[in-house]
Amino acid sequence: MPPAPVEASETGTKLPVGNTWLFPEREFLKSSPSRKQLTIAQDLKTRESIHDFVIRLGTALRVDGPTILAATIYINRFYVRMPITTSKYFVACAAMSISCKLNDNYRAPDKIAMAGCTIKNPHKVIDEQSTVFWHWRDQLLFREELILKNLNFELNLDLPYDLRRPLEEYDHSEDGHEVFFEKLPEIIRNAISSVEILSSLPITVAYDMPTILAAALVLTICDAEARFPDLSYPSGYLQKCLQIDLDWCYNCYLYILKLLDLGKSSDPKLASNRNADKKVKRLSKEQFYKYK
Repeated sequence: MPPAPVEASETGTKLPVGNTWLFPEREFLKSSPSRKQLTIAQDLKTRESIHDFVIRLGTALRVDGPTILAATIYINRFYVRMPITTSKYFVACAAMSISCKLNDNYRAPDKIAMAGCTIKNPHKVIDEQSTVFWHWRDQLLFREELILKNLNFELNLDLPYDLRRPLEEYDHSEDGHEVFFEKLPEIIRNAISSVEILSSLPITVAYDMPTILAAALVLTICDAEARFPDLSYPSGYLQKCLQIDLDWCYNCYLYILKLLDLGKSSDPKLASNRNADKKVKRLSKEQFYKYK
């Protein structure tokens, strides 16, 4: 299959046709509903805190990576249309509730609300008779309905875990790439881990998942080549397996760099996404396009 057709946005950036949840980069940088209350640095720091909360919530509920990542994507989609406010952790709990239902990890609203309010009130003794618990539970149910309405009940997602098969089943009978395919399971795991970390940034509402995963794979393969000198990348591998447009993939990489740089605020209290920044190596255009 060829890459998805693209159309030009108002800013000249090309967006895949048919995906109603992809927006030009300026939607976050200049037109975000949160921009009246939050600077870009404040916004990124807040999103990082929400992402951290979602991971802690998912851990407390013992759900898997796909459930946590899906919840994070729902949150990013919601905040394309609504400003980030003090209700952000209620929104996160509601997104987790939706994700649990769709990823066969159902958790009762009471259990999610209890986990959420316990994480945010670690020094309080909370039970099902506590006022704070009932407040979280009521807010969760209200925010869940609000998310569903703002997402137009469009909940189907492409996740990186679903894209593993073509990467793993690629015909590698050609000689000269034995080390690459020997290390491939580790490369794929590390790339997916990078996508999970980078999801703290608002990239899943600007680029589709095959493109984001391909960008993460470029970085991971580049790192693997530095560690294993005999590793040789098979030309065309990413484009054949993921059906991506490498130009679009490079734009995604540049956007990630831009967001990470914007998160390096002059105010130490607002600096964000340090873990994500460690995952993203700075490559020249020529270095990036080596993996075509």
